[in-house]
Amino acid sequence: MRIRWRIALIWACFVARLAFYATMLPLWEGYDEWAHFSVVRIMAVRSEPLVARDQPVPRDVATSLQLAPVPWELRNLPSPSVTEDDYWLLSADVRAQRESAFRAMPAGWGREDGPAGLTAYEALQPPLYYWLLAPVMRLMSGSGLAAQVLALRWVSIAIASCIIPLIFSIGRLAFNDERVGLCCAAIVAVMPGMAIDVARVGNDCLAVVCFTLLIWTGLKACSTGIPACVGFSCDRGAGTRACRVETRLDPVPGGLECLWYTVGLGAVLGLGLLTKAYFLTAIPPVILLHAYLCRNRIAGRRACLRSFVSLTIAAAISGWWYWRNLLTTGTLSGLGEATMLRDVDTWTLLRHASAVPWGTAIDAILFSHIYFGGWSSLTVRSWMYHVFYAVILVAAFGLLRVMRQPAIRWLIAVYAAFWAGQIYNVLLLYVSKGLPGSMGWYLYAVVAAEVALCVGGLARIRRWAPAAGVVLFGLLDLYTVHCVAVPYYTGMIRHKPNGAIAALHLAGERTVGLAGALERLTVYKGISQSLIVVGWLAYVASTLWLMIAVWAHKPRAPQ
Repeated sequence: MRIRWRIALIWACFVARLAFYATMLPLWEGYDEWAHFSVVRIMAVRSEPLVARDQPVPRDVATSLQLAPVPWELRNLPSPSVTEDDYWLLSADVRAQRESAFRAMPAGWGREDGPAGLTAYEALQPPLYYWLLAPVMRLMSGSGLAAQVLALRWVSIAIASCIIPLIFSIGRLAFNDERVGLCCAAIVAVMPGMAIDVARVGNDCLAVVCFTLLIWTGLKACSTGIPACVGFSCDRGAGTRACRVETRLDPVPGGLECLWYTVGLGAVLGLGLLTKAYFLTAIPPVILLHAYLCRNRIAGRRACLRSFVSLTIAAAISGWWYWRNLLTTGTLSGLGEATMLRDVDTWTLLRHASAVPWGTAIDAILFSHIYFGGWSSLTVRSWMYHVFYAVILVAAFGLLRVMRQPAIRWLIAVYAAFWAGQIYNVLLLYVSKGLPGSMGWYLYAVVAAEVALCVGGLARIRRWAPAAGVVLFGLLDLYTVHCVAVPYYTGMIRHKPNGAIAALHLAGERTVGLAGALERLTVYKGISQSLIVVGWLAYVASTLWLMIAVWAHKPRAPQ
């Protein structure tokens, strides 16, 4: 019962933290948020189940990009668009005129097309997330643009929050240790990059839940089996010697429970493929899982049959979308870089691999995974990232002791396959655009496998190490919110010429004080300053509780 209450509190703290992020982040600060929002709006208003890739964004969305400050990544938009860096340099009168024009936008503009050039390009994504949020948009049809964005953000964080009990279960199942499960859930709850990724209008929130559920289902399948002797150990006492046989479970499919896992794997994989194209990386681990089960002589043909059943169910749910991509774009994923290179054969593409600066690319993935402040590309000092790199290496060393366990191999297979997809995306981006990197926030899709492996590895080094990891991420989160994100969004700091973020100086000439910061955080949102204050108090209390609570739990040694 105590564990259930702790998980419920971690879940509540995660929701409180995400709610603050969703309220604090400026309009369109989320990755590709305005394009995701436009797809939902068009589906809801026009009752279109699928949106064309070249569909112009709604008129009010296009106008908001001219009035409100836009993220740093949109700095090339034509005037009168200005970034967060330049918006707060405008005179108070000009800013007031822009805010007044934003509030005065007619509701009918939401049903009109904007000017040519701005398209709802996220229509190339699978449609499940947009289908789920379209009814919410219809309910909000009488509200303004800012209220609609906030409503969709809050629904998105409600969806994303469902990963907390699943991640606890994954950590506990993989290492047979409740403390590991609690630390896994707490670390995910305090990750700043995770909060930024899901506290926006975008399909990543649903993709994270689907991938986590897929990992959990595969882990449950790995836990189904019969005892098999793997050795013995002896304890020597005062003049006595007691020996015991050590056993493990060999996966053996059988019974109604395993059938449900088989169907579940296929259903979750199909729903994931209908949410995000990077679920294609989950197909090889699922096949490998069933192949591993087929190796058992007792399982026989039934395991192979269930492998076929899982993939058939997944294809029945999502196959039509990928067949449509092949017909319309000539590629399986249908994503932008893939369509740009659809006439390039695989051998030619692979020959470019030697030209990619892989060290730079992998570093870009890792630092944009640990912390990358939204579409304004906010970052922290390089040594902070390297501290986390060192922790990852220590965790990998500790994980070597448990590599042979089927559950650990399943987590590694999922995580490695996703990294293979990231490497392939690096190659596509480099060949098509000359960019040596990929989007590290995509890795939050497999955060359950990542965190479970790291926490389990750290626990094998020192029992207190996972709790220290929670504190480390909590400190990073508190620092980035108070010394990077809020100062940037309120005009107290800005980008340097090299793209880095300037340091905050409380006595600087651009400091606006608490009242000024609250006022600036509410513009283009239609919310009160008191809501920001209440959200911040809940955020701070939740973060501190998560950092402390994991130390209070009495450890239970693995059985």
